[in-house]
Amino acid sequence: MKINTYQNQSIFCLCLINIALFYLIITWRVTGNLDRVITDSLFYSAIIYLFWQRQDQVKFRSEISSSFIGTVLITIVVIKSLSLLSFENYFIFLIPFFTIVGLSLITCGFSGILQYRKEFFLSGILFFPSEVAGMALEKLTSVTIVNAKVAAYLLYYVGFNVNSTGNKVLLSLPKIGDFQAVVNYSCSGMPMIILLFKLGLILIFLFPFSSKERILIPIFSIIAGFILGVIRVCILTLLIPQPTNFNYWHGNNGSQIFSTLAIMLFVSLSYWWIQKQGFLIRQ
Repeated sequence: MKINTYQNQSIFCLCLINIALFYLIITWRVTGNLDRVITDSLFYSAIIYLFWQRQDQVKFRSEISSSFIGTVLITIVVIKSLSLLSFENYFIFLIPFFTIVGLSLITCGFSGILQYRKEFFLSGILFFPSEVAGMALEKLTSVTIVNAKVAAYLLYYVGFNVNSTGNKVLLSLPKIGDFQAVVNYSCSGMPMIILLFKLGLILIFLFPFSSKERILIPIFSIIAGFILGVIRVCILTLLIPQPTNFNYWHGNNGSQIFSTLAIMLFVSLSYWWIQKQGFLIRQ
């Protein structure tokens, strides 16, 4: 019985969904980070949607050699994931990329694998560890220092007696005393910048924006993440004299509030932008 393109794509997406669920379970088991599981679910959903959206454009051409290599690759991923050691967490982010390459080799062969170059790019960039990318960018751009200076300027502008030196914000409150806030990587807004940048990438791959908009969306994502990071530093600086409130906003709960706010802001503006362009109506 001959299998048509629609059936091939359905089988492909079903396999990808199953491995995505497997990946998310492994991620939760190894990291215990719910935020990461949720964001990775979003990333995987976007990639699967891209596959499904282009089902009529993909040419399936299975080959024995490519199918064998693809099967071996997926088998290695599954076996290695089940025996993953605690110090091998870095292997997790490779699972989506190897999975998509393996499935593509099985269904399209060597000659057709480049049909999925968009998905390869997204699977490599979206799941890349944000901490590694963030630390590298911090060394290149010194975001913590820039964040501290902008936060100090903003606080000074609204009437507080503040100054900055390096990545430190120096606050002087009458009758209370002098305080110092040290802006580290987690407080600088870099995690939010990277998260919003990845969401921006998903957006420009899912919808047919113009070339100008494809440049503006990532720039907007970076600026929005940075601004939210500055606002958080301002709040934390003013809360230093109140240890209980400071610990709350500096801890996981406060960090998640800002991450959620960043995602809600991005989604709201993206929805407005998409609706304005009429993409929802056309699709």
